Amino acid sequence: MLVQMASAIRSQGSFIYQHAGRVDTLRVFHAGGVLERERLISLNGPRSEVVRNGLDVTCIQADGSATVYASSSGRGLLPLVPDAGNRLLGEHYKVDVVGTDRVAGYLANVVDVVPRDGYRYGYRLWLDQGSHLLLRSMVTDSERRPLEQFMFVSLEIGKRPSDTDLIPSQRELLTTTAAPPGEVDLRGPPAWSVIEPPPGFVFSSARRSRQDGKGAEHLVYSDGMASVSIYVEPRDQGESGISTMAGRGTLNVLTYIDGDWRFTVLGDVPAATVSAFARSLGPNAAAAPPGR
Repeated sequence: MLVQMASAIRSQGSFIYQHAGRVDTLRVFHAGGVLERERLISLNGPRSEVVRNGLDVTCIQADGSATVYASSSGRGLLPLVPDAGNRLLGEHYKVDVVGTDRVAGYLANVVDVVPRDGYRYGYRLWLDQGSHLLLRSMVTDSERRPLEQFMFVSLEIGKRPSDTDLIPSQRELLTTTAAPPGEVDLRGPPAWSVIEPPPGFVFSSARRSRQDGKGAEHLVYSDGMASVSIYVEPRDQGESGISTMAGRGTLNVLTYIDGDWRFTVLGDVPAATVSAFARSLGPNAAAAPPGR
């Protein structure tokens, strides 16, 4: 069920998203297929929308300004969807179907994903009994207290959105705005690696910007549910060497300077996990020296 919940499926609906001390209401249109297309529209507060066409993502603010980027993961726009791969999770999570419920008119199986240590958050997931589509998701801390959650309040599973539903409200953005170059896989082993990642997290990918030639890297580690990204970039001249830790909702970010490099470690994981990654990050003995 966890593997199938992230599969592409045609649907459209409205949901509430509780995060960072606020509640947002949004509407989503999702057309599955080889090239996934999605559009997310805010229904309360200043109007904004996000449009995804494969790996190209366009964020449009209330003033009409647009930011375009190329996603390296291709993940969907719904929040709090765990990155459930087909790996065995039992060593670091206890996974159980704990009952049934009803969400947005659909019968759902309720699945608890409880971490066995303090390096990851827990989840309670409501999966449609027919399609296994995620209808509701709650992220919990070590005491099983909710940190963030989203829930569909209306939903039409299997209904393909119209082409009009999947394009920006400002149609000129379709032709005047282009995504900047994205990331590409590294050739050979990365210059940096995590010697002893927290239990259960394994190396997933190493990429770099298409335009960068200064040794910057983007490393990803995953435990099959949660993932942590590490960005390594050349240090700017005069940049402060003070380390900073910031958190908002489930996201924690640690930024620090070491020598000629700036490191940013982030993920929807506890702060202790981000710190553990940073402590164990160093040059990869199997690669060329950093800055090659």
